[in-house]
Amino acid sequence: NEGANPEEAEVVKLMCLSPPIEKMDSSLNQLVNVKHLALSTNCIDKMISLPALKNLEILSLGRNNIKKIAGLEEVGATLRELWISYNGISTMDGLNCCTKLTNLFMSNNKIKDWSELA
Repeated sequence: NEGANPEEAEVVKLMCLSPPIEKMDSSLNQLVNVKHLALSTNCIDKMISLPALKNLEILSLGRNNIKKIAGLEEVGATLRELWISYNGISTMDGLNCCTKLTNLFMSNNKIKDWSELA
């Protein structure tokens, strides 16, 4: 909502922006009530920790330039869905902290060893 207070937003979608977002930065931590954060179809190359997002359930980072899963430790206890398809991710490292994860979308990456999921 235009003019809405970002601290109160539960769904934030910053997708397909022009110019595209290049970095996740600490300003995202102002979104303390967000449950669904969508940053798909940008040019983000690195995931960062988001310690203030204690209610985050859905994180969408598909179609970016991310090479490594990182920074999920602070949201791992609440995150239910992670959308990271169409990036350059080559390993599953970084997911073990996501204890509530029920849906993982990560097709079209560079994963060579899917046995990490076993």
